[in-house]
Amino acid sequence: MRAVRCMFCDGNTTIHNINAQKRVRGKMITVTNAPVYYCDNCNETFLSKETQSVFRYIQDRRLDEKRILFNFDDMVNRLY
Repeated sequence: MRAVRCMFCDGNTTIHNINAQKRVRGKMITVTNAPVYYCDNCNETFLSKETQSVFRYIQDRRLDEKRILFNFDDMVNRLY
């Protein structure tokens, strides 16, 4: 994964691993150790394509009905 330009200000981004959260069907789902892009200029954070894929995988398979905390590395292994 490589850093990209910020989609808000076109600044430089760096990759950080954080606990990313997203609301899925009314529940707040957390993916631990998820890579996100952080803009050094405007301080915005946005999800990487890989993290978006993990959230989509969770939502499509309705995994959020059983639990709300997922590990990014475990989920990526299921995806690929």
